[in-house]
Amino acid sequence: MLLVLNKFFEDCRGVAAMEFALTAPFLALMLLGVAELNNYITAVRKVSAAAYTAADLIAQETDLTSSELSELFQASRLVIHPLDDTDLTLGASSVRYDDTTGDPSVDWTGSYNGGSVSSATTLATGLGSAGESVIIVTASYTYTPIYSLILSGTLTLSETSITRPRYLDYVGLY
Repeated sequence: MLLVLNKFFEDCRGVAAMEFALTAPFLALMLLGVAELNNYITAVRKVSAAAYTAADLIAQETDLTSSELSELFQASRLVIHPLDDTDLTLGASSVRYDDTTGDPSVDWTGSYNGGSVSSATTLATGLGSAGESVIIVTASYTYTPIYSLILSGTLTLSETSITRPRYLDYVGLY
């Protein structure tokens, strides 16, 4: 009997298979976690790029109409691809500084998919002089994780971009 037990404990066949069976679930979970982290970081970068793109496109204009502003939003919306753009919202505000006092006030606003800029005058305080303006764009995206085991629920990603008009003191919306 002792000889049989010694042979059993000395037999090393199948050790690698056993080690693999024990570590495979953890390796698979790590692989899914890395993939989910990559998707999340991509979404964060694309939301930032959408906000910066919209602000930059608006700042390049001298005057805008509502339809031209919608076209600029559509152009910046394309930045989010291959992610689903139905969860993207964009809001834009032009904040002008009073010619005499330099106090900021909202000149005009625009939105895509219900987006808005919260506290535009607060964000613009101290960023311009009398007679100037700034363009503020806020992009928000609702990120839904692919693997709910790694991240659960939805995450709201938001980015605000502030820029100055390039060619004039302010961009008008008509």
